[in-house]
Amino acid sequence: MSLEAELASWAATRPGWQQDVLALLCRQEPFDDATIAVLADRLIANEHPEAEIAGLAAGDIPGSPITSAGVQLVALNGLTGVNALAPDQTLTFGPSGLTVVYGDNASGKSGYARVLKSAAGARVRDDILTDVFASTEPLEQHALVVYKIGADTGDQEWKWPGAPSTELRQVRFFDEACGDAYLSADSEVTYRPSALVLLDQLIAVCDAVRAVLEQRLRETDSVRQALPSVPNGTHAARFVAGLKANMSADDIDARCQAPADAAELGELLSEEARLKTSDPTKEQARLAAMADGLDAAAKYMDRLATTFSTEGMGRLAKLRTRAAELRAAATVASSQDFNAEPLSGVGGATWRALWEAARAFSETEAFNDHLFPVTAAGGRCVLCQQELSADAAGRLERFRGFMSDTTERDAAQAEHALASSRESLAAFSQTPPAVVAAVAKLGTADAALAESADAWTTDASKRCAAVMAWLDGTEDEQPAALDAGPGKTLARRSQMLKDRATTIDASSFAKDLESTGTRIAELQGKITLCASKDAIIQEVARLLIRTRIEAAKRMTDTGTITRKSSELAREHVTRQVRDQFTRESERLRLRRITLDDIGGVKGQLLHRPALLGAATRAPIKKILSEGEQTALGLSGFFTEVAFDDTQSAVVLDDPVTSLDHERRKYVARRLAEVAGDRQVVVFTHDLTFVGELAKAADLAGTKVTERTIERRPDGIPGVCVDIHPWKARDVAARLNHCETELARIKRGCATWSSEDYERVSADWAGKLSETLERIISLEIVSYVVDRARGEVRPKMVRLLARVTEEDDREYQDVYGQCSQWARRHDKNPEVNYVPPALEEMQTALARVQGLFDRVKKYRK
Repeated sequence: MSLEAELASWAATRPGWQQDVLALLCRQEPFDDATIAVLADRLIANEHPEAEIAGLAAGDIPGSPITSAGVQLVALNGLTGVNALAPDQTLTFGPSGLTVVYGDNASGKSGYARVLKSAAGARVRDDILTDVFASTEPLEQHALVVYKIGADTGDQEWKWPGAPSTELRQVRFFDEACGDAYLSADSEVTYRPSALVLLDQLIAVCDAVRAVLEQRLRETDSVRQALPSVPNGTHAARFVAGLKANMSADDIDARCQAPADAAELGELLSEEARLKTSDPTKEQARLAAMADGLDAAAKYMDRLATTFSTEGMGRLAKLRTRAAELRAAATVASSQDFNAEPLSGVGGATWRALWEAARAFSETEAFNDHLFPVTAAGGRCVLCQQELSADAAGRLERFRGFMSDTTERDAAQAEHALASSRESLAAFSQTPPAVVAAVAKLGTADAALAESADAWTTDASKRCAAVMAWLDGTEDEQPAALDAGPGKTLARRSQMLKDRATTIDASSFAKDLESTGTRIAELQGKITLCASKDAIIQEVARLLIRTRIEAAKRMTDTGTITRKSSELAREHVTRQVRDQFTRESERLRLRRITLDDIGGVKGQLLHRPALLGAATRAPIKKILSEGEQTALGLSGFFTEVAFDDTQSAVVLDDPVTSLDHERRKYVARRLAEVAGDRQVVVFTHDLTFVGELAKAADLAGTKVTERTIERRPDGIPGVCVDIHPWKARDVAARLNHCETELARIKRGCATWSSEDYERVSADWAGKLSETLERIISLEIVSYVVDRARGEVRPKMVRLLARVTEEDDREYQDVYGQCSQWARRHDKNPEVNYVPPALEEMQTALARVQGLFDRVKKYRK
C-alpha cells in the first residue's frame, strides 16, 4: 500500500473533528486564530462527533501523484497587484530541459517566483504583498498560471489567488525557506515524504487548539466563587469541600435548605452557657470560656477595624485601581519579539515610560476616541506626527503585542491579589456566631457595652458587604472607613474575667459541652449553606465548564498522531531513500554524511545527519558551514525529486545562496542532469551561476531556454524578455547574437547614413571582441584555473598545450581588427578611418566561430 493510501485509511479512524482538519489542510485552508477558537468552542460543546467533510482519498494528500502524467509549466501572466511588477507581462518556460530566468537584484524576479511557489503548494508558504509604496488603493491581486498535464494535452489554467490546484501540487519548488524546512530548529536534518507534512500540520493545529483550551481553563479558574465559611468538621464543611461538576440541582437543594431546627440555635447557645455556669464549682471554666469568647470577639473586632480603617481602605483602593488598569492594558495587547527592530532598548524601563507617555497623549489629546496606537488609515505617529507607513504600523502593532504580553502577567497578579483580599473579606460578611454568643453573654453583665458592640459589628458587616460590592465593581463609590470600635474595651473586660477565674476552683462538663458545641456547629453550617446557595450553584456550574474543557483538551493529545507518523516514516523512508540522500549529498561534496533515525518528535521521524566514522557526536550546525547547510537542504530536495515518478516540473529560486564557487558548479551539473527527463526552471541573479548552468547543460546535452526579468528605464520592475542580457550569455549565445545582428545590418544598411553604419558596425565589433575575450576566460582559463579558489587544475593543463600558434595568430589578428573597428579610442584623423565592409565583418565572424569550434574540441 502506498504512503498516501495508508495515510488516507488511517485518517478515517481519527475523531470527526480531526478528519475535517485533515481535509481542510489538504486544501491548504489557513487556520488562523479565529478558526482555532471556533474549533475549541465546538470541542467544549461536543458539537463535532462526526466528520462533516467527505473522507480523504490518496489523491487528496499533498505531494501524492494525482495523475501518472507529469505537470509542465507553460507560462505565468496576467500579474496585477503583485509587489510593484509591471502589468501585461508574460513569462514563458521551455517545455523541456533547463529554463534559466535571470534577473538582477530588485528586478522583480522574486515576485514571479513567489506566485509559482504559492501555486505549487511549497513546504513553506509566503505572503505575496502588493506595492507597499503605492500612494493609491492597492490593486486587486491576481495572476494566471498556464500548465499542461502530459506533453500531448492542451493548456490548462489556474488563477491566483484561488483554491490550490491539486495538479500544480506535483510541481516541486525550492528556495532558501524551503531548504530550511529540511533542517529542524536544532539543526536536525529530516527527509520526509511530502505526504507526512500533513501530519505535522495536524499536530500544529492540535497544539494551537490545546493552547486555547488551556487559556480557557485559566479564565475559568479566575472567576471561581468565594465559597461560604462553615465550621470545620461539620457535614456542611465536607459538602463544600466535595463540590463536583456532576452534582445535581436536587443534591444542592437538599443540602442548602433552611434547617427545620434553626430556632434551636438560641436554646443551644443558652444550654451551653448554662452548662458552663450550672455548677458553682465550675464557675472558673465558665468565666474562662466567657473571657476567651470576649477575647476572640475583641480580636475579631480589632481585625475588622484594621481591615476597614483609613489605611486599610487605601490599600484596597490601590489593589482595585491597579487590577483594573493592568487588565485594561492586557486586553489590547499581544506578545511580540523585537530583536530585529532598528533601535535597541525596546522593552526597557525608559522605552516603557516613553510608550506610556505616548499612549497617554494619544488617548487624551491626539486620538481621544481611539485606543493607542492608531495604525489604521489616517493614523499618525504621536511624536513626529507623520502618517504611519505599513512598516511603522506593523511595528506599533508588534509593540502593542509586547505590552500585552508583559502586562498580562502583572494584570493576573494584580487580579489575584485583589481576589485574595476580597476572599479574606468574606469572613467579615456576617458576624461569626462565636462573637454573637460572646456579646450575648456579655449582655447579662453589661447591657450597654453589649448593645454598643452588637451595633458596631452589625454596621461592620454592612460596611464589609459595601466594600465587597465596591471591589466587585457593582458600586462605584468607595465606602467610608470604620472607627476604632469596642475591641480594646472587650479585651479589658476579658482580662478582668480571667483574673476572677483564677480565684475559683473549677471542674469541667467537657463531654456535654463538646456535644452541645458540635450540635451548634452543625446547625450554624446548615444556616450558612442555606444563605450561600447561589454561590454554590455558580461554583458547580463553573466546575462543569472546567470538566468539559478538560475533556476537550484530552481530545487534542498528539501522541497517537506522533506514533503513526513515526510508523509511516520508518516504513516508507527506506534504505533506498537514505542511500539516495547520501548520493545526493556526495554529489554536492558533502562527504561521509548519512541520515540516522533518532525517533519521533511531534509526528516527525527525525533523521539527524551523522558523520560516518566520527569519534564523537556534535550538533550538525557546529560541523557544517552555512554553505554546507544550504547544500544539505538541496540534497534533501534532490532526494525528493528523485522519488517523484510523475517527472513534473521543478522550480528553484536562487538555490545557490551562500554556496561557494565549487559547489555551485556541482549544483549546476545536478540541475542539468535532472533537466534531462523533466522541465527545470531556475530563477537566479548570479551571473557566474548562469554560466555554470550553461556549461553544465552543454556537457549534458540539455536544452537551455533563456529568460530575463528586468527593470524598465523608468524603474518599474518585472519586465519579461525572452533572452538573457549580453553579460549573462555564453560564447555560443554571443556568436549567435553577432550572426543575427550582422544579418540585420546587411538588410538595413542600404538606407542608413555612413555615420549610422559606422556606429552600428562599431557596436557589433565591440561585442565580437568581448566574445573573443570570453572564449579565453570561459572556454580555456576557467577549465584550467579555479577562479574562486585560485587553484590550478593540473589535469586540465593539457588544454593549454593543445592551443596552436596558428590559433594564437588567428586570435590576435581578429582581435586587432575588432579593436580598430570598435569605438574604444578616438580615430586618428590622419588615418582617415573607414568602417569595415560587410564581407570583412562576415569573415571575422567566421574566424571567431572556427576558433571557438577548435577550442571546444581541445577541451574534449
